[in-house]
Amino acid sequence: MPDEAWESDDCVRRTVVLPTVLAERLAARAEQRSLSVSDLLAEYAEEGLRRDDPGAA
Repeated sequence: MPDEAWESDDCVRRTVVLPTVLAERLAARAEQRSLSVSDLLAEYAEEGLRRDDPGAA
C-alpha cells in the first residue's frame, strides 16, 4: 500500500484489535508475569515464529 511504510526504529507502533475475551486473558497473564501486554505479545509472537520456522534466528 502506498501510504504504509516500515519504521526504522527498533520498535513499531501499531494498533491491534483483539476480541475482548482474548484481550482480558492477555492482560491477566501479563499482570501475573509482571509484563506489559506489548511485551507479552512480542514474546508470544517470537515463540510462534520460532515454532513455525525452527531454522530461523
